[in-house]
Amino acid sequence: MQVNADLRPILGPQLVRLDPMRIKQLQDPQVYDAIDSLAKLSAHCLQLRTPLTTCEKLINSDSTLYLSWKYDEEEKVSRLLGFAKVGRKKLFLYDAQMQTYEGEVLCLLDFYVHFSTQRQGVGKQILDYMFSQEHAEPYQLALDNPSVTLLGFMSQKYGMNRPVWQNTNFVVFDELFQSLSAENGVEKSPPDGWRRPMTPRRLGTGMTDTRWLQHAVSGHQSKGNAMAAPVDADMTPQGALSNRAHQAKARKAHILSSKPLW
Repeated sequence: MQVNADLRPILGPQLVRLDPMRIKQLQDPQVYDAIDSLAKLSAHCLQLRTPLTTCEKLINSDSTLYLSWKYDEEEKVSRLLGFAKVGRKKLFLYDAQMQTYEGEVLCLLDFYVHFSTQRQGVGKQILDYMFSQEHAEPYQLALDNPSVTLLGFMSQKYGMNRPVWQNTNFVVFDELFQSLSAENGVEKSPPDGWRRPMTPRRLGTGMTDTRWLQHAVSGHQSKGNAMAAPVDADMTPQGALSNRAHQAKARKAHILSSKPLW
């Protein structure tokens, strides 16, 4: 993405970290338009209707943009090569054994390298710089709905070849859970902001652990049935069975009393 200006006084080094405050302080429409145009190319590659990244969204969020650019001395123009947008989000994750974890994870929200500079090491330079600034390792990164190309990139450049898909369309790597597992029989302390529930829960099964749903019981005090005053529901198993039997009888009586459709 080309900008007909010298951006060295504005951006500084060729790898730059732009947090919301820094982006707001740029006050340069040319830089804003160039970043937005680069983000549109990223959305086009992912076949998205609207780009995931704009300068306006970045200013009003907690995300950080890592930008790679260079200045062409011969043509006297600046070129934006690629970017990575990251942010920390609180996620509920599960590993391959369906054990659940909860914590704040560094997430890669948008990542793109201009097609004219791909396969030249620009993407790895951006992520390496991001990891050094965020004090993180590649296995600690969560990918937001990644493409096959991005998964292949992480596998080739960082050896992350065991992705674990989550029901939120995030992808984390198995090494993240291994870093939290027991080592030599001693449970490692979780990182800051992390905790592991004592009772594992199954996510994404579409089923609940119990068939007793208080909001669906007609005798529950929040419903009050057809009485003027609310009544207390019988919370015993016998009461639940009796309630369901009563509802079945009511449905059968309603069906028998209805007019036939033929």
